[in-house]
Formats: sequence, C-alpha cells, structure tokens
Amino acid sequence: MKVILALVSIVIIGYLVWHWFAPAAVAPTPAQRTTPKPTTAAHPPPPPKRLAQQPAAQPTPARPVGPQRRLAPEGTYFLLGRASLRIDSGVIGFAPGTKVTLLDQGDSASTVTDGQYQFTVPSSQLTNDLDIAASVAQSDYAEQARIAELTGQWAQEYNRQQREAFIASEKEKAQKKTRPRPTPRVPK
Repeated sequence: MKVILALVSIVIIGYLVWHWFAPAAVAPTPAQRTTPKPTTAAHPPPPPKRLAQQPAAQPTPARPVGPQRRLAPEGTYFLLGRASLRIDSGVIGFAPGTKVTLLDQGDSASTVTDGQYQFTVPSSQLTNDLDIAASVAQSDYAEQARIAELTGQWAQEYNRQQREAFIASEKEKAQKKTRPRPTPRVPK
C-alpha cells in the first residue's frame, strides 16, 4: 500500500512540475510585422555573429517563391532545446520555445535573459524565426503530454497488478481458513 501511495505521489508531483515548466504558447504580436524598406536585401542584416536561423539564409530571389519568414525583432530569440540554470535553491529549467533576449554573443555560446534570469546557451540553440519557435514549443508540449499520459498508464497498470496480487493472496488466506483440519487422534 505504501508503494502505491509513493507511486501516485510521484506521478502527481511529476505532473505538477511538468505543468509548472510547460512553455506558454508563443504567439507573435501584430506589432512585430514591419513593412520591408526598399533595399537590395529583404531581410534585416544578421547579428554580428550568425545565430542558428533555420532554414539557412539564402540569397533572396526577386519574387518570393514560398511563404515569407516571420522573424522576431532584433535581439529577440527563442530556445530550440531545453536549457537549465543552477541557482542556490536548485535548478531552473527553460523549455524549448522560451523567448529570450540576447545580451552578449561569443564564438560558440550566447548570454541571454528571459527577463528574470541570465544564462548562457550554445548559439546553435537559438533562433529568431517565429514559426520555428512555435513549432519547437508545440512539439515539446506534445512530448511532455505524451510522457504524462504514459506515466499515468504505467501507474494504472502497476495498481492493477498490485490489486490482482492482493486479491490472490486474500483468496489463498480464505482457502486456508476453510480447509478442514484433521481431527486430532485421541490416544487409547
């Protein structure tokens, strides 16, 4: 019974932790769209050192072939993978798709802030493409939901097995009680 309570407690705590760190929906605001200025390049100049922008930037044709990329304002990026930060009281996790602001960019790592905490991530784990950021956040959320569902299923299966084992042991005890006991022989 203690094992069942411990397992259920772990599942509940896991769900609450997941819910606490689940990324908020990334939705662009209308103010982020700007009209292109008449220049030779349709995109703003890249940051001093190139960060991961997927798909890779290619020369812009005279006519757009596909949908135009939606980019975040300069200095605003999104995490492509999970990041963590150690603090005095534990660890803070940042989910894929978390909006961050670039503070400093090194050769292979960039210093960013989420508005409250400052931390360093590999530059390849940042994007300023709003569609990619939304896709990454949605994929991570779906994966976390799938993990929570599997954990719930495993807990239910474990509870079913424990219940069946308990019922079997109770039946065995009941059979032992109902068996006729041999009558003691009286010496003559």
